[in-house]
Amino acid sequence: MRKRLPPFCRKCGRQMHGNPESENICADCRNSSVYFDRALSAFHYDDALKELVHNFKYNKATCMAKEFSDLITAFMKQHGIDREIDLILPIPMHPARLFKREINPSDILAKNIAGKLAVRYSGAFLKKIKNARAQSKLSRHERIKNIKGSFFLTRHGAIETRQKNILLVDDLFTTGATVNECAKVLKKAGSGRVNVITLARGDSLP
Repeated sequence: MRKRLPPFCRKCGRQMHGNPESENICADCRNSSVYFDRALSAFHYDDALKELVHNFKYNKATCMAKEFSDLITAFMKQHGIDREIDLILPIPMHPARLFKREINPSDILAKNIAGKLAVRYSGAFLKKIKNARAQSKLSRHERIKNIKGSFFLTRHGAIETRQKNILLVDDLFTTGATVNECAKVLKKAGSGRVNVITLARGDSLP
């Protein structure tokens, strides 16, 4: 497992490789609508981590959640993304997919991180209503189009997230299309800052 090291794009967390662009924001973030305020990922999605994450997600190896959450929380504290969080939300899974998988890894990570930071958690506010195609085989443009309109806030969730600083938790960041769509829903409902933390970041797609 390889830790990701700065400098990062101050929006999406992309590594800048020692050559920060204008205002430390990468070209993708400058040229697209980014609704979250900041996103960071603790590790590179290398072969070693891919195997661990696969076991966690598909073999229901939930015993790994504590270690993953410890690593994520330590990374958050190192980079100051653990401060001023009012509410932690997982990226939701469509009910049909959750029934098939039986677990939502993002939900498990979010609960653990919330416990470690003593921050309120809810898995009931943000819902996925569109059972879109799996994102893994799609291009960046296809992912953005595929995930559009997939999420909504419950009525109670809209009340509880208004003017609150939110931390969204997911296992993997690739293009950021999923977390950005969730952040869009939250911002339109009147939330405060929306930050994102993920265990790992994969290669960005064209």
